[in-house]
Amino acid sequence: MDTFKRNQWSDISNMTTIKTNVFVFVDTNWPFYWIVDYVSYVLQNLNIHPYASTVTLFAASDASVIVNTTDYIVDVYQQWNFTSHYWHPPGFNLPTILNTLSTRVEELLAVEAAADNLGGHSLVALLIPSPTSYVDENDYDYSRRYLDRLRYSLPNLHFIYYGGGALVRFHDFVREPSRDLLVLNLDKPAEECGAPVITRIRQVPRRISNPRCYSNGAVSEYGSNSLEQYGRLGSINFYRLDSLYLPTRQSMRYLKITPVSQITFTVCTSRSIEMPFRNFTSSLRQDESCESTALGSFSYDLTDACVGYDWEPCPPLFFSVQAQSFGHVSCTQAACQTPDEAQYIISLNNLGSVFLIIGPFEQTIY
Repeated sequence: MDTFKRNQWSDISNMTTIKTNVFVFVDTNWPFYWIVDYVSYVLQNLNIHPYASTVTLFAASDASVIVNTTDYIVDVYQQWNFTSHYWHPPGFNLPTILNTLSTRVEELLAVEAAADNLGGHSLVALLIPSPTSYVDENDYDYSRRYLDRLRYSLPNLHFIYYGGGALVRFHDFVREPSRDLLVLNLDKPAEECGAPVITRIRQVPRRISNPRCYSNGAVSEYGSNSLEQYGRLGSINFYRLDSLYLPTRQSMRYLKITPVSQITFTVCTSRSIEMPFRNFTSSLRQDESCESTALGSFSYDLTDACVGYDWEPCPPLFFSVQAQSFGHVSCTQAACQTPDEAQYIISLNNLGSVFLIIGPFEQTIY
């Protein structure tokens, strides 16, 4: 087993490769030439690539599209410019943003389901309000109720505000204000403002979805689905499997990690720690378990994953796959961004589904 120097663990997210679907909403009250470098710096560091991240850019006032979904960063530079910026009305309308996000994410999940795809990307809404943006008191209750619904129906969707002024005004619209409200200060360089945003996006785990789950919550049929994944030597990829896909007891429901490359991976799991990992210089934390694939595939039983959670929410399963830091790998597949990426397969068997509508509350379990 390999070991890592202590200073490498100061921010474990630095050891992961970003793979995200990010939806950006920018208030065009920001003068284009003031804001463009601050947004571009973040996007340049999100690994936007045909086999990695995608970005969609909207106006925050009416959710009109500035740059449609793309996995090429050059599309952002070509389509978002001084002229196109001012084609879109200024302002910040959170209810419109939430409705658009819900529709876009449901469309994304439908495409993945049609392709029998487990996902493998994090899901981030990056909101960029100007210093004058705020949520009208008439929209406050609606937005809070809508966010409560999204936290049940789309729990992997993570909101980050990267804006001007006192961001405490958006305190009630994020899960962790101390981590999800990040200041865009024009008196500081774009790199200094953008770095915490990139770090926060790195920390959002890649989501794992059930492609057999229809939009009404029904499961087409139980079975197995697989997802090829890649990681550079010494890197760690973090994942989240939400409890929506683990309702009731189901036999032969399990997670499996199978190495393809001839190296050893360490797989860590937790029901409470968002980024479980193996630090070989210290002991495991409470509710953190790690196993090596040195003797073969790793399996995690999900048969009773949500049994006994009658009066409290069933937590998701967080897991990570950590590649050893040495060895010889040579990846020639198109999905490999560098030749030293090792391959493994995530398999999930007999996932279920819960269909939720909040307000009025409705729940259907399959």
